[in-house]
Amino acid sequence: MNKKILLYSLIYLSTYIFVLIFQWGYSCNFEISTTCELNSEVLKTILQTSAPIITPLVLIWGYFSWKEQELYKTSTELLSRCLSQTNIIFKAWKKSRDYSNVYSRFSAYHFRKMHPINHEILDSTEISNNELNRITDVYLLINDLYFTLNHLFIVNKHLNLDNIFEKVKAVSLELETNMNELSEFQHELICIKNNYTNKVSPEKVKEICYKLDSSLSVNTLRIDDHNIKIDKFIEDITAQITKLSRKLN
Repeated sequence: MNKKILLYSLIYLSTYIFVLIFQWGYSCNFEISTTCELNSEVLKTILQTSAPIITPLVLIWGYFSWKEQELYKTSTELLSRCLSQTNIIFKAWKKSRDYSNVYSRFSAYHFRKMHPINHEILDSTEISNNELNRITDVYLLINDLYFTLNHLFIVNKHLNLDNIFEKVKAVSLELETNMNELSEFQHELICIKNNYTNKVSPEKVKEICYKLDSSLSVNTLRIDDHNIKIDKFIEDITAQITKLSRKLN
């Protein structure tokens, strides 16, 4: 902003110098002489005439320059916030599926033929809420990122955010699917406890277990396709936000 102020000052100064040079050439023929006097009235008239024309132009220029500077500043801050949110989402996503240090009903279901599931935990409200909160925490973070991106879009419509919005929506839909699948899994546990027949096949329930508990893939030496898929979405979002930040700079 200091550079802009300096520029405006130079414009004013240059105008006055130009008027003085014009007077010097007109009255003194560009010669330095004690007998030559500048016409102060003419100088005053020229300055008074030029000021109302130059001042609004400089003010308009100054306003748009300030607006451009504020747009850059706000856009940079919002992009930085998006990057920070994406990093938080990535960590929360990893944590949401990590049951390596806590009891996992997904793992218990998968290995139930070798180790029967304790019936007391099959319909545990506390465990069910914890499983759901792990997913909803990430889902809410994704919504926060979407809100920030929407704010950025409103502030700076010159930025192309279409691909980023598309990736964020894709992650959001995956998490919504995870919540629905968790509901199916928890219903299966209730069926087991009450000896009901569930319409969902055991094979599908096992796939749900793999999607919601990354530790299972590690323990069974299976490729974690779901993790790879979401990781790719988040990496793409991060890369595109970083690219936009570099363009602004």
